[in-house]
Amino acid sequence: MTGRKNIKEASLSELWLLSYPLIVTMASQVVMQFVDRMFLAWYSHDALAACVPAGALAMTFSAVFMGLASYTSVFISQYYAQKKYASVTVSLWQGILLAVLSACVLASLTPLGNWGIRSFAHGPSVTPLEIKYFTILNLFGGFSVINNALASFFSGRGKTKIPMWVSLCGNVVNIVLDYIMIFGKLGFPEMGIIGAAWATVLGAASMTFIFGGLIFAGRVRKTFKVAKLAGFYKPVFSRLLRFGLPNGFGFLMDIMSFTLFTFMVGTIDVISLQASNIVMSLQPVVFTVILGLGIGIQILVSKYQGLNRPDLSVRVIKNACKLGYSYAGAVSIAFFFFAPLFVGLFIPPSSPDAAAISAKTYPLMKLVSFFVLFDATYLIFGEAIRGAGDTKFFMFVMLLCAWGILIPGTWLIVYKLHGSVFAVWSWLTFYAALTAVFMLWRFLLGKWKHIRVTAQ
Repeated sequence: MTGRKNIKEASLSELWLLSYPLIVTMASQVVMQFVDRMFLAWYSHDALAACVPAGALAMTFSAVFMGLASYTSVFISQYYAQKKYASVTVSLWQGILLAVLSACVLASLTPLGNWGIRSFAHGPSVTPLEIKYFTILNLFGGFSVINNALASFFSGRGKTKIPMWVSLCGNVVNIVLDYIMIFGKLGFPEMGIIGAAWATVLGAASMTFIFGGLIFAGRVRKTFKVAKLAGFYKPVFSRLLRFGLPNGFGFLMDIMSFTLFTFMVGTIDVISLQASNIVMSLQPVVFTVILGLGIGIQILVSKYQGLNRPDLSVRVIKNACKLGYSYAGAVSIAFFFFAPLFVGLFIPPSSPDAAAISAKTYPLMKLVSFFVLFDATYLIFGEAIRGAGDTKFFMFVMLLCAWGILIPGTWLIVYKLHGSVFAVWSWLTFYAALTAVFMLWRFLLGKWKHIRVTAQ
C-alpha cells in the first residue's frame, strides 16, 4: 500500500512511510495557521482576539461535513486492499457528491453563525471583526470539505505524498496572500482580518483545482475509469452515510464544545481571552501532527480490517504508540520548561498589555503540557476504532463528554463561580483525560475487530 513491496505488513516502517506525508501536511497547516495568527497579532490584538473564536466557529459548522467527506478514505482503503478498483472510483464519487451537497448546506448556515457571534458579545472592537472573518470562511468553507473527499482518493490508496504536496502548495498560496492582503502589499489595499479570511479561501480553492487536475486528467482518469463510473450509487452512498455521519457528528460534538469553550473564556475578560488564544494557537503543534499520524492509523487499520486481519491492526497501534508518545512527550517537556520562549512569539515587548497577558499565559502552558499527552492518547486510539468502523461509539463518547461534562462545567466555572482562565483550562484538561480513557478502553475491549464497513 505504501508502494514498497519489501515493507513488512503492519511494521513501523509501513506506518511511518504512510504517515509522514500526512504529518508534513498537518505540520504545514500548523505553520500556515501560526503565521496567519502571527500576522494578525502584528496587525492588531483585536484581530488576534477575533480570529480564533471566529475561526473555531467556522470549523464547528463544517465539522460534520468534514468528518463525513474524510471517511471516504476508509471505504477507498478497504476496497483497494480487496482489489475492487471499480468500487474505489464509485466511493470517490459518492464522497464528492456528499461534499458538494455539504458545501451548499454549509453556506446557508452563515446567518446562524453570525447570530451566535453577536450573542456572546466579545466587545465592540472584537465582535464586528469576528463576524467579517467567519462570514467569508463559512460561505466558502465547502472548498475544504470537497478537498477532504478528493484527497481520500489518494490517501486511501496509500498515496499520501500527493495530498501532502497539494496541501503544501495551498498553504504557500495562503501564507503569501496573508502577508499581501493583511498589510496591503503589492498594490493591494490593507484588508486586515478580511484579507486573512480571503487568503484562507483562495488557498483552499487552489487545492481543489490541483486535485481536480490530478484526478480528472491523464492516466488516473483512464486507469480508474473516473468519467465512466461517475454518478450516484445508492449501496455505497448509504454505507458511507451510515458510518460517516456518526464520525462527522462525533467530530462536531468535539469541535462545537471546544468552540463554545473558547467563546465562554472570552467573556471572562479580554486579557484572559488573549492568553487562552495564544495557548490554543500553540496546542495544535501537537494536535495536528498526531492527527496526521492518526489518519495514517485509520488508513492502515481500515486496510487490515478489510482483509480480516485485526491482529495486524493491533500491531499498527503498538507502533503508533511508539511514534506518537515520543513526539507528544518531547513537546510536552518543551511547553513545560520553555513557556516564555513560545509565548514571546505572540506578544511584542512593546505591547502595553505584554506583562498581564504573559502572567496569565505561563500557567496555562503548564496545563497544556499534560493536555497534549491526553490528546495524543485520544487521537491514537480514537482513530484506530474509527478506522475499523466503530464510529457510533466515538459519537456517543463525544456527546457525553462534551455536552455532559465540558460545557456544563465550563459554564459553571465562568458564569456562576467566576473562576479564572486557569480554572477553566484545568477543566478542559480533565475533559481531555476522560476522552482518552474512553478511547483506550474501547480499543482494549476489542469489539471493533468484528465490524465490517464495506460489503464483503
